[in-house]
Amino acid sequence: MLVTEGVERMRIKKPFLLILYQLPGLPLAEGYTRLMKHFGFTNLTALEAMSLMWMREPSWVLGILAFLGVSAWETLLVYYSTRFWGTDYLPLKGMLILMTCQALIFSIYGILGGQGELVQGVSGNYVHASAAAFGGIIIGYLLKKFILKAQQ
Repeated sequence: MLVTEGVERMRIKKPFLLILYQLPGLPLAEGYTRLMKHFGFTNLTALEAMSLMWMREPSWVLGILAFLGVSAWETLLVYYSTRFWGTDYLPLKGMLILMTCQALIFSIYGILGGQGELVQGVSGNYVHASAAAFGGIIIGYLLKKFILKAQQ
């Protein structure tokens, strides 16, 4: 029974560690999209865009909470997708998953939800898609390097 409890803790510990490892992505995503907003490529930063799921006006404070919740679910999705897709090319698979989630968030809340600020132009879509792509590559790399390598 003691061995089984240790195995259960390890199963829970790995996804939680990966969620903690991806938290430094918050300032990176915000910094990148803030820089692109400064140069006029987009009208929203990452945190402002995430906050628009609940409010009509962007708020970076609510964006932090939204980022923590959404990125945790995205990270778990990448982690558990390794059971179906395997671990080959994991950074690219992470990129695919996060870009799809980003597109769904912008489409569901922006177009279908009537949130006009989330509807971006071409350059704005490229900015947020590239931010999601970088995040997916980083999550896939961290998962492959630190989490899955430790299990083997």
